[in-house]
Amino acid sequence: MIIISDTSALSCLAELGELDLLRQLYGTVPITATVRREAFQAGAPAAWQEFVTHPHAWLVTAPDVQPYLQETSALDPGEASAITPAWLHRESSLLIIDEKRGRRVSAALGLRITGAAGVLTDAAAAGFIDFEATFQRLALTKFRLADSLVEILRQRQQARVVPPAI
Repeated sequence: MIIISDTSALSCLAELGELDLLRQLYGTVPITATVRREAFQAGAPAAWQEFVTHPHAWLVTAPDVQPYLQETSALDPGEASAITPAWLHRESSLLIIDEKRGRRVSAALGLRITGAAGVLTDAAAAGFIDFEATFQRLALTKFRLADSLVEILRQRQQARVVPPAI
């Protein structure tokens, strides 16, 4: 499976100090050159800037695929640059994207998607993090989730947890 990430989820995970969850869950994660550049835009979390400044073997910067899909023309460049290669590899890709407009376009294109909260939920189900503690920390950031969605994710994570052997 090819995992491709947009900027927002990376920024969120960096702010939480949980970027390594991507490596633990997926191995190598490609980002586009545009997504990498967005780490240095005003307002990007310092932790994401710091992470991108120091290369990590599992976070691979790939050149942008041009031209971007026409369906992405109303999106920001980072989203368009991530959606396009995900669509080209749609049979075997997972796109990590959080922005509503980008998620709607991705879903309309038939892409398999998740977001930062989905990554955290999968990491909790795999035993890498504590769901409750991590989502409490998430609530202290700029990242916003509806309480109803957090409850759905909590149930999803609990359904995947294997009870300890007695």
